[in-house]
Amino acid sequence: MAGKDTKRYTQYQREKTKELLGYKGVEETPEWAEHGKENEGRAMAGYEYRYEVPIEHNVFLISNEHDWLACSPDLLHLPDYLEGGEIKCRALYKNYRKFRQLGVDHKGTIRACPASNRHQVQGAMWVTGFKRWWYINYYIGPDLEGGHIQKIDRVAIPRDDKLIDKMEVRCLEFMQEAYQEAGLA
Repeated sequence: MAGKDTKRYTQYQREKTKELLGYKGVEETPEWAEHGKENEGRAMAGYEYRYEVPIEHNVFLISNEHDWLACSPDLLHLPDYLEGGEIKCRALYKNYRKFRQLGVDHKGTIRACPASNRHQVQGAMWVTGFKRWWYINYYIGPDLEGGHIQKIDRVAIPRDDKLIDKMEVRCLEFMQEAYQEAGLA
């Protein structure tokens, strides 16, 4: 999570405050997410094919515990919606290879997911209650030896209740500040 006095934290809190007040100023696809959105369809198709599992996407899930807590998983396994996943599209093969190797080196632990994506993955498990979440790497470049299925890799990330508890404390503080800023506390 972004530090309390950082530009990112402050900007995000302003966005949340505006949302609480009914403003419609949040970008649908922020610039930093365009790269992934452009390639997500191919990544999902590759995932279904390689792992032989039908999936659902375009899902928005709201927590039963906090009405301000939600996630939009890149995919949920059908037909029972008992597993979900986060896709990261990699433009550079060296990054794809690095994060695939991270999954191999730390298989079965939360460290199999890069630290920069850990809160997102754990947050999805917080919302859904799932005990694991698939972290999926997809290389958007040319086909590798072995074809399209060699461009996608997944690793199961276990739920970390200690991290989720810390996230909840920080999120409650953050939302309290946003409610106060909006004059709703």
